[in-house]
Amino acid sequence: MPERTQRTVIAWLLLAACTPRPASDDELASPPSASSAAAPLQCADTALPSTPALAASSAPTAEAPAAPYQPPPEPAAESTGQAPRKTIGTFDDWVKAYEGLGVPEAEKKPPRLRLARDLALVSGRIAFVRSGDVFAMDLATGVEAQLTRNAQRNVAPTFLGDGRRIAFLSNRDGMAWRVFLMNADGTEQRSITGKFAAWYGEPSFAISPDGARVAYVARARAPADEGLEELHLVDVASGDDQRIGQPTTLRECTFSPRGDAIHCVAGEFDAEHLLSVEVATRRVKRLPDAGNHMFSPVRWLGDRLLFAASETGAFCCQGSQLYTTAPDGTGIKGFGSFWVAGSMRPELSPKGSQVAVAWSVRDGGFGADYRNEITLLDANGRATRDLTSAFPRPFYSAYDPAWAPDDRHLAFTLSLCPYAGCEPKIRSVVVVDTRDEKAVPAFIAYGGGASWSPVH
Repeated sequence: MPERTQRTVIAWLLLAACTPRPASDDELASPPSASSAAAPLQCADTALPSTPALAASSAPTAEAPAAPYQPPPEPAAESTGQAPRKTIGTFDDWVKAYEGLGVPEAEKKPPRLRLARDLALVSGRIAFVRSGDVFAMDLATGVEAQLTRNAQRNVAPTFLGDGRRIAFLSNRDGMAWRVFLMNADGTEQRSITGKFAAWYGEPSFAISPDGARVAYVARARAPADEGLEELHLVDVASGDDQRIGQPTTLRECTFSPRGDAIHCVAGEFDAEHLLSVEVATRRVKRLPDAGNHMFSPVRWLGDRLLFAASETGAFCCQGSQLYTTAPDGTGIKGFGSFWVAGSMRPELSPKGSQVAVAWSVRDGGFGADYRNEITLLDANGRATRDLTSAFPRPFYSAYDPAWAPDDRHLAFTLSLCPYAGCEPKIRSVVVVDTRDEKAVPAFIAYGGGASWSPVH
């Protein structure tokens, strides 16, 4: 095995061993619960602090009611034609049966989720994934529609800037992936890239806000580049597909708001850095890392880039903070004082008034003992509220925050893992009003990976 491949494999094994991951749609059951979601893996022989440092005290997500969350009733077996499923029990049952290394938060009782109608939203659409297909819900009417129907996987729905179209990944033609485009109602589905493969899991792709270009990361084909990936840029109208730059390790590419630049996380394991690509010239530039490692994807904060990074390069000991920099990588500086002894991923609200930070630290032994939370920051990077701390760990996890165009409502994936030794598989898309400190998230649908239409 080539030395480069050995390094890549070792890095990915460490990544898989130490980093939490969402449950795949293949793992997703059709659960009798109103919570669903994410999941971590065991990170052997490492230890992390279990709580982040907050710049300001955080208000609780909600006042937990006395009664624990109870799942909706199961349909009668004769009405479904299937054998009845085993109940998931009560919260007290979960605590009693727990066998992980961490300490379950038995003193907390999970708050009851509200319903979509309680949000009083008069407009808005959310796309999400359930069991390998793309669905969408009109929040004003509460009507859910299934947009794809294929035996393989259709994932990662992304609304375009006009709100009338959705891009998504599909491997419906064998095991190779392609990026597809469809109308927001699921009609006129067509592929806009050729077939490509990924080294690990689902590939990464991004589409410009106007839908004119697609950037995707594909497995490098040359034998000498085993374990590396290529960045491709596709002109949707002509189908022209060009490889950009040289093969490396790539992930999490994003377009700038104007679609004139692409930024990706590149590099292996503890040597990660950011790359920028000028779309017009195809010029690739490595941005200065300022001694940092372990980067998150970038988001645009006005005319600057916002991202998380760590001064250490080890998953066991990283301390992640937020930074901003000019688009060319100059003038890097810290953003606020929020940090965690783990990974961070910022999502900026449309008007830049708030930042939702999804973060994860190891809080015990096995996968279900990872703590996955979402914290709100203000426009200056000060922590104002933990959105998900009312849900007891290790049974619940929260990740994948996505902002509504009103700059107020936030969707995320809430996972539930009530069984002893289970990997979280029960996922729900929930929405919370970020301006109401006592608001409990509202259940939208089973599934995860939400994307809001940018149009009200």
